Amino acid sequence: MHTGIILAGGESSRMGEDKSLINSNVERLANEMRKSGCTRVIVMCGTKLRANLFDEECVVDSKESLAESLLDVISKITGIVQLAPCDAYLADSVLFSNIQGIPTDDYGNRQPLLAKFSTGEELVHSKKISEMFKKIPSCEGGIKARNTNTPDEFKEILSYLN
Repeated sequence: MHTGIILAGGESSRMGEDKSLINSNVERLANEMRKSGCTRVIVMCGTKLRANLFDEECVVDSKESLAESLLDVISKITGIVQLAPCDAYLADSVLFSNIQGIPTDDYGNRQPLLAKFSTGEELVHSKKISEMFKKIPSCEGGIKARNTNTPDEFKEILSYLN
């Protein structure tokens, strides 16, 4: 089984608005994940109050940190997992199909929230996402692997969408 997990847990203080609601990106990511072979898509929505924001299967964060909550969700899945943060506005089915590990963006930064891995691979139990995936190898992702955290970064991303 190939499961997509979209991370859409809350509002962004740096962005000034809920990144998961910009450009209907959660819905778009879910569609791109299906095109790349995901047979199931889950949205980690943060809280129960946010579950009604999305049409996909939603799970509420169950632990203190995102990493611990993600490990909890992954522990209930078998097969391949493809992650996507809700702010991956350029990610598409081509990127998802080509990821084998942790993609690096066009700046050379590892983007663990876009990881693709088998549930049989060893993940580090940690409260930090960067630690959780440190044993998973990197792969090329390019500009499509960029995430967006500020309005200025989003303006730049918009220039690629038009």
